[in-house]
Amino acid sequence: MSNTGIKKTTMRAWAINAYGGPERMRLVELPVPPEPGPRDVLIRMHGAEVGDWDALVREREWPMERPFPLVLGLAGAGTVAAVGREVTGFAESDSVYAYSYPLYHNGAWADYMLVPASYVAGALASLELTRAGGVPIVGLTAHETLTDILGVHQGDVVLITAAAGGVGHLAVQIATGLGAHVVATASRRNHDFVRALGAETVIDYTAEDVVAAIRTLYPDGVDKALNGVGGETANQGVHTLRDGGRMVDLTGSASVVRPGVRVDTEYVVRADADRLAGVARMIDDGRLTLEIHEVFPFERAPDALEVVQARHTHGAKSCSRSRSNIGQTESMAQTDGGGPSNENGYCFYTKSRKGGATTQRRESRRLYKKAKNSVTTVPFSLDSL
Repeated sequence: MSNTGIKKTTMRAWAINAYGGPERMRLVELPVPPEPGPRDVLIRMHGAEVGDWDALVREREWPMERPFPLVLGLAGAGTVAAVGREVTGFAESDSVYAYSYPLYHNGAWADYMLVPASYVAGALASLELTRAGGVPIVGLTAHETLTDILGVHQGDVVLITAAAGGVGHLAVQIATGLGAHVVATASRRNHDFVRALGAETVIDYTAEDVVAAIRTLYPDGVDKALNGVGGETANQGVHTLRDGGRMVDLTGSASVVRPGVRVDTEYVVRADADRLAGVARMIDDGRLTLEIHEVFPFERAPDALEVVQARHTHGAKSCSRSRSNIGQTESMAQTDGGGPSNENGYCFYTKSRKGGATTQRRESRRLYKKAKNSVTTVPFSLDSL
């Protein structure tokens, strides 16, 4: 299969040649990925999702079995540049988006990204590709936790914390669409926004006792909860559950054990093309509205990551310019850092606890705590190519 959609042999990419802090990030020039394998798709990127998870990859808290230079970014959107000979359903110039963890070849913070076709879904017809790049991780997380793990259905009372955030604002809409009664937490300035998404009750977590407020409304507690806030807020979520209730804690911070309730403290989000396509349809037909915080140009990708981290940890709306070499393009030679990843992509790992009994799928609790706020996206534009 020839790369007929590729007009050059090199590409720009944000990469690291060693693990560490923001100073490791470099805007470099690398070879365009090779021709797709039989079941692969090469994507010309237009926008990429940015989150705390990218810092964890950079710091080797989430190791990638890939050689240096390691191109960052796990998800994004773009157009098909080339497909493998066994790929059906995608053709050159199709608009698509993809999510890849572990990384299959290179990350999304580049002009081109090579992924298995099973990681790819048709992009949103109602969104420009730059903004569509912010959908995959938050969309998959919100949909899978509510439908597959919590099993939300009509009549359930569901608590959603951080309801104005990346995962949270989609989760409010999905839960409402499933017929649930949504109780949400958000700062006062975001109450009107969260109510407009469908929440019946919005609690100001900065000024109210969340547990007391919920128990006043629902003395028996809520049926399900999706928590996206770290620290003591996660434990408060456990105390809002009714007997037999269940919570997914995206932060891994919940430490309280309550007999009779189940708490999933580390969540798995899989590379699931069918689910991605489903989320796309929900946005296209108006069942979901995507709120994008900010779009950064490609040259400021490190600033986007810094904004995400600063806003979560310090409440800041903006950040100082990154210490990275923005605008400086270097040439990096590949060094050995491991072989290719398999096609069973995962972003997080899971551990469930029910009445004190713990079943652990993977030793990742510590890492998930560090990623406690990795639920907001800041896509950046590659459209200056």
